[in-house]
Amino acid sequence: MERVRKIINSNIDKYEDFSYYELHLDKINKNLNDHPDISIETCKSLIEGISKSILNRLDNTFDEKKETKGRSAKSVQQLFKKALENIEKHNEKFESQYVHSSGQIINLTSQIRTERGDISHGKSVPKERITTTDFATLVKEMTDINLEYVLKFFFEIDLSYKHKFDYNSEELKEYNFWLDENETISIKGVLYSKLLYENDYDLYENRYNDEFLLEKENELNDNSINEKEQFKEESEKEDLEINKIEVKEEAKKESSKEILKEEKDLVENEIKDEKIEFANDEEVKKLKVLTNTFNEEEFWTEKRDDKVKEFANNLELNFEAMKNIFSNFFYSDKEPSNDELSDAMSSRPKLKDRKNVLGKIREAFSECANALNSDELE
Repeated sequence: MERVRKIINSNIDKYEDFSYYELHLDKINKNLNDHPDISIETCKSLIEGISKSILNRLDNTFDEKKETKGRSAKSVQQLFKKALENIEKHNEKFESQYVHSSGQIINLTSQIRTERGDISHGKSVPKERITTTDFATLVKEMTDINLEYVLKFFFEIDLSYKHKFDYNSEELKEYNFWLDENETISIKGVLYSKLLYENDYDLYENRYNDEFLLEKENELNDNSINEKEQFKEESEKEDLEINKIEVKEEAKKESSKEILKEEKDLVENEIKDEKIEFANDEEVKKLKVLTNTFNEEEFWTEKRDDKVKEFANNLELNFEAMKNIFSNFFYSDKEPSNDELSDAMSSRPKLKDRKNVLGKIREAFSECANALNSDELE
């Protein structure tokens, strides 16, 4: 069995697990003279084992447990023939005539093993017929030549393509349902997805990538558009409510301004006529606010710029946008709208989080505005 041993050792880097069959090769050679029937029986086991190993790697529909046990179990001849057919599919240099004729060789080995095998079927003694060493050597050489040829072309196949899908996996349940919903077949009790998977795997995989994933992507895009429209509607509603509140607050401010104007006039008249000195700093500050107007160039000092930068960085907002918002606020004394604050965001929050995020920004905005109005930042 030196041919098989040599080709396995030559490919041990890629197929290390095939070294397992060294045990079979040693057993065949060891029993060739003293126990030729054991040698033949091991040849059969070697063929069966290598056939299963090939099918496990090349045939994604092969279920070893199902196809080697129970009523539907396949014979060694059937397994070997199926393994050869799979090699032929993946390696065009493999001789197809050999595929159809090799089954007879394996059938002969199986018959001898059944009739004369010393181990698997527990023969009584004395044995009616004992195999000669010459015949066992012939079977060994035939097995060696056949398996060397099979393994040579099997080892040449590039298995890197085998990113195979598992039909029964959780990930493919939705895809299989999609296939069965979109395609109908006349065979009762047979699923189109299963039929496609087992008979045309390439089309099964292509439809997943080219059709199913594309449809899912379109659905996500549609949902994203709907979410944006819903977000816009919610924003408009919130802005409408804010505008209503602002109108009421504006009316209150106008009323307050009238009162403040009267107080201001009164104070100015007292200053002019009596040069009154104010009793406390709070009244002086109040008068300063009433008599000054907002000057953007003078207001924005380096310290105030740094304060707005710190504010913007902490809340992931655009510095220039927020600086403009603060300028408008100090000029008009009007709270910024949700859209203005949203436009200043580096990334918009999800619809469900929008209200909370805007609330935090408004709260921080008020604190920052008070700090900017402080004399310490002039």
